[in-house]
Amino acid sequence: MAGSVVLFSGLCIAIQIFSGFADKLFLSIDCGEPTGTRTDKLGIKWVGDGDYISTGKTAEVQVSNSYYQEDTTLRYFPYQKKSCYVIPGVARGRKHMVRASFFYGNYDGKSSPPSFRLQFDGNRWADVNTSSSESKYWEVIYAPKRDNISICVAQTSLNQTPFISALEVKEFERGMYETEDTDDVLRRWQRVAFGAKGFVRYPDDPYDRYWHPSGEFDGVVTVARDNMSFIKNFTDVPGLALAHAITAASGNATTLTVPSSETDLEDATYYYNFYFSEVLEAAYQNKSRSFDFLVDGQKLNTNGSIIPPYQSDEWTLYNHVGRSLTAGSNISLVNTPDASLPPILNAMELFKLIKSGLTNGTNENDVKALEVLQGPYQQLQSWAGDPCLPLGFTWDWLNCNMDDLPRVTELHLNSSGLHGILPDFSGLTALQIIELSNNSLSGQIPEFLGTFPHLKEL
Repeated sequence: MAGSVVLFSGLCIAIQIFSGFADKLFLSIDCGEPTGTRTDKLGIKWVGDGDYISTGKTAEVQVSNSYYQEDTTLRYFPYQKKSCYVIPGVARGRKHMVRASFFYGNYDGKSSPPSFRLQFDGNRWADVNTSSSESKYWEVIYAPKRDNISICVAQTSLNQTPFISALEVKEFERGMYETEDTDDVLRRWQRVAFGAKGFVRYPDDPYDRYWHPSGEFDGVVTVARDNMSFIKNFTDVPGLALAHAITAASGNATTLTVPSSETDLEDATYYYNFYFSEVLEAAYQNKSRSFDFLVDGQKLNTNGSIIPPYQSDEWTLYNHVGRSLTAGSNISLVNTPDASLPPILNAMELFKLIKSGLTNGTNENDVKALEVLQGPYQQLQSWAGDPCLPLGFTWDWLNCNMDDLPRVTELHLNSSGLHGILPDFSGLTALQIIELSNNSLSGQIPEFLGTFPHLKEL
């Protein structure tokens, strides 16, 4: 048993017991290294990307300012408007974290880091603006609707060539990052370990989440745990992220405002987790730390004050699944009347919540029929990911309608270098137009070409 958690949801207080970390998908892909595996100094196994993508070119960076070996190579995509990695065998309906990393490193000698779009499972994810000097990453948490995950980079401007340095997929235990709707999407905004001496990640965090140190702030000091033996006992949140906390610099202060640089918000709906763990045994024994959670002056913990626990591997989590925040929102911890010490805060996670943000994807029967069509032709196999979505990024050689489950309505494969006997793609029952001229197909005209109920042009 990993430990007990006092959970403040804003609506109820409950005790949850989390089971230990089980064997889940933990995949780290070194993009631009097509084959082979390696284990880095943290103990993470990295695999080449050749089994997950069949397009693009590989390159090495010319300028390396990165600490991580996976940033020294990349895969770039000069030809297609959308290029996708496909990760098979994922647990449908289970929450996964997907992280994509990008380090330009002047690989092309142009000293011009590009901008492009990042997509997952046919959904728009983020606009990527890369840097000449630093590695950047984007992270999303969601429950896949199908048995694979596709991650795509897409060109949005001419002369802006997409690339990717690393791709990681980590499956969470049940109960983590739960939202009201299974189609909700969490886009990482911030994940902070207040007072931490450095970056917290694997192996302290078994999911290799990145917990950034907070740095220093005016009016705030760091307090350290007086007994560090507990830090290896955690799974759902790493002990090192709770080993330190921030509190008001004045012992007489009754309010701790979350530093503004750590809540630099956009006007949006957010999902957030705030973690509290007492660092001083004497403070807990005297129960002298007790406070409320306020957003823009509104008290949200309506079912009891927050008293951070001290015992070994326990912590208090205050979370809210769908709170609207603005650029000027103020998040503060305010003492209750019986408190004698100011509030503390150990760690925080903020996500932009995209309500019902997952598309249903292209009709699965159409997807399977396209796989049959692609099978004999290497020139078609470079196209992967959702064939119709997102809108504006349909595969170049087909058109789709915009039903809730989009259907493929047109195939434009003239002059595509096809040869031999045409495979049976009759599962594409919504086809209206099929173009196959100027290819080297052989044999009789396949009977299945006469079975499409909506075909208008062949």
